[in-house]
Amino acid sequence: MGEIFREFLKEVRPIRFKEPLAETLGAVKGEGAILEYTFIDVVKMAGHACPTVAGAYLACQKALEVLYLDEIPVRGGISVTVYGEPDEGVYGVMAQVFSFLTGAAPATGFRGLGYKFKRKDLLRFSPGKIESQAMCFEFKRLDSGKAALVKFYPRQIPFSGERAKRLGGLLEKVIWEAAKDEEKREFQELWTDKVKDMLLEQKRIDRWLKIEERRN
Repeated sequence: MGEIFREFLKEVRPIRFKEPLAETLGAVKGEGAILEYTFIDVVKMAGHACPTVAGAYLACQKALEVLYLDEIPVRGGISVTVYGEPDEGVYGVMAQVFSFLTGAAPATGFRGLGYKFKRKDLLRFSPGKIESQAMCFEFKRLDSGKAALVKFYPRQIPFSGERAKRLGGLLEKVIWEAAKDEEKREFQELWTDKVKDMLLEQKRIDRWLKIEERRN
């Protein structure tokens, strides 16, 4: 089904995981299988592509690179703390992406098999804010305690004021079903251009996505 999506979405680097639970229960053949989660997979889960979903994907990808270096991350072996409330802004949306990718789940998650493979309560929300201007998330390895703090600054993502104003005006028309066909196409191009820039160009990413290694 990948052919129905815009071409640039296929170019986004996937996130690779080991999944020992799938191995144990026989969903994959043999041992040592590597699962690839693509951005298109995330779009299917979320139902759309937007700067929030793109930011969550990149935040997870960059944090895992810090935590695992040259190793393949282990799905289910990571806890995630979201420094915000689940119904505050887009924290809940980003948390869904983190859960889908890492396997970390809230209270509704899998309880595990005996003492192994627990996913329940590996995703938590904390109302305390670390930095007022940033959305913050901590990814932590359960085996070593090594952690990475992600700081996401959505307002720092490069996008000209003129384009942002035009996008906002078109969005209102689209929502109220007042947009002409050419306006719908223009809106979609502007919207996806920002997502593409984030995922592929990653312009000035060091200003809007920062990773700090932590050891607890």
